[in-house]
Amino acid sequence: MKLFAMITIVVFAVAVFLAALPLFAEDVEAGNEARETALAHPCCIGFLTKTRSAKMVGKGRVCFSLMSQHMDYEEVMGGDGYYHRLAEGDENRKLKAVLVAKYGWAKHHHAALGVPYLRNHTDVAGTVARNDGLGNVFVFEKWNCIKESRYMPAVSVDAWYYLPTGNADRKLGSSDDALKFTAEISKTWKYFSLHINPGYTFREGSDTTEANAAVLLTPTKRFWPMVEYNFTSFSGGGNSHDIVPGVMWRFYPGACLRVGVVINGHSSMKYRDEVGVAARISYRF
Repeated sequence: MKLFAMITIVVFAVAVFLAALPLFAEDVEAGNEARETALAHPCCIGFLTKTRSAKMVGKGRVCFSLMSQHMDYEEVMGGDGYYHRLAEGDENRKLKAVLVAKYGWAKHHHAALGVPYLRNHTDVAGTVARNDGLGNVFVFEKWNCIKESRYMPAVSVDAWYYLPTGNADRKLGSSDDALKFTAEISKTWKYFSLHINPGYTFREGSDTTEANAAVLLTPTKRFWPMVEYNFTSFSGGGNSHDIVPGVMWRFYPGACLRVGVVINGHSSMKYRDEVGVAARISYRF
């Protein structure tokens, strides 16, 4: 499964590159325009997996996005504190897909609704479990409290509420509700932009600390390389560090596709996925 996922990424990347060749000259000439409008495009609200910018949807505008991430946990933490490969024939896979709708109800505000679908398949040491269903539905309000200037970054803050629609016994999210507070700090320069997201989630018995960041490069009009860093720490439950390189393709006005590879750098969670796949498609109207 891991080999198939990697082959899929390579084939997709080659296909995108070949399709882009006729446009590349035009893209280079349009580089200045791309840099000037780097954060004006609706796809720059969110990046590959967790990191977001301070940008807003815009008053009266609606944006839909669908994010999908595949995880194939091939390692398990042993009693010696080190990761070991799963036994021959064992497997532990998870698919997460999240549909999010955002609406700009005011000039510097937008509200959002997110609906996650989770699927997990575990066959480890003779224990077999196959579950799929709804995770924790969430709503949030975002406020752009500081506009970007020549010397100051843009800053937005969010307040999230997670409904208790998950099922911990079936590994489909949590059976408890939660409150989450995050911030987005974004600064744009001539050839790239930087985005930093601190966050904290309050959930009974398991608070979570997050630190996410992304660098977005804007060398051409349609193809923007990027890299994310994501840190997550669960109170009493371990932590993980991920690096996610990828690319954003603005294939249609108001729409874009993002594809990345999730590389786990360090983790103390029970199961570990060394390399995963993430994709997101967005459209604003």
